[in-house]
Amino acid sequence: MKPSFEHLTTSMQEITLDTDLLNHIDEEERTRTKKNSELIHAVTFSYEVKGLRYDGFSVRPKHINGKKCPVIIFNRGGTGMFGSIKYGMLFMGMIAEFARAGYIVIGSQCMGFGEDGAPDEMGGEDFHSVLALKNLIDADESADSHAIGIYGASRGGMTTYRLLAETDWARAAIVVSGIVDMPGDVFFRPEMIEHYNKTFGGSEADLKKRSVWYWPERLPKNIPILIMHGSADWRVDPKTSIRLSEKLISLEIPHRLVIFEGNDHSLSENATEALEMKLAWMEKFVKNQAPLPILKKHGK
Repeated sequence: MKPSFEHLTTSMQEITLDTDLLNHIDEEERTRTKKNSELIHAVTFSYEVKGLRYDGFSVRPKHINGKKCPVIIFNRGGTGMFGSIKYGMLFMGMIAEFARAGYIVIGSQCMGFGEDGAPDEMGGEDFHSVLALKNLIDADESADSHAIGIYGASRGGMTTYRLLAETDWARAAIVVSGIVDMPGDVFFRPEMIEHYNKTFGGSEADLKKRSVWYWPERLPKNIPILIMHGSADWRVDPKTSIRLSEKLISLEIPHRLVIFEGNDHSLSENATEALEMKLAWMEKFVKNQAPLPILKKHGK
C-alpha cells in the first residue's frame, strides 16, 4: 500500500482567508481574492527530505467530487523570506488562477521556517525538496500524476529548467523571467555577486550548476516550454532568454519565446494577456495533452 499524502508530511495546517490576511492585500485585489477563497482550499505543510525539514503549500479546487485533477508544481522566486509564499498569496496571483482553472497546485518553500528548518541555498540541498514533491503528488488521491505541469518565475524559472533536466514526468512547463545564466547575470547585476556568495558560496561551478545556459542539451525534447520575459526587466537580463531560445531551436527542443515589449520582471504591463497565455499553454499540453509541434524543417 502506497503512503498517503498525510503520511509523507510531518504537519499540516488549513489556511483560511480571514480579516487579518485580507488587510495585508491591496484593496483593489481584495474582492477577487475573497472570491478565490470561496472556490479553492489551501493548506501548508512540513516534510522531511534527506533529514532536513522543509515547508510547502498546496491549493486545490474546493469541489473536486472524487475526480482526479491535473497538477501544477509552482516554483517560488526570490531567496529566503524574500519571494517566499505568504498565506495571502495562496488565494491570489497565479497560484489561485491555476487552482480556479481546476489544477492542484503544490510547491516547496525551499526552506523551513522553524528553528530546525533547512536553509535556502537557491538550488543546493533545497532542490531535493522540489524533487520530492513528485512523491507527494503520487500519494495524493485527487492528483493525476500523469498530468503535471511545472511553473516558475525568476529563481523559480531556474528551478523549473533543472526539474526538466532531471526528471521525465512533466507534460509542459512555463518559465517567466527565468534565470538562465548566473555567471552572466553578475555582470548584468553586479550586486548579486555578494548575494550568491552569501547564499551558496558563489563558486563558478555552483553558478553553472544552476544555469541552463551551460547544459541546454539535457532538457527533454518531449516537454514544451513557454518562455516569457519583459524587455524592460532590470532583475534578469531578457537577452538571456533570447539566447537560450536560439540554442533550443538548434537542439529541436519544443518551446515558445514571448518577449513583452516594455514590460517589467513580473510582466505587470501585460498581466491579463500573460495570464491568458499561461492558462492556455497548460490547458493545451497538460489537460488536453495535445501533440507536440513538428520541429523538423517543413512546409512549402
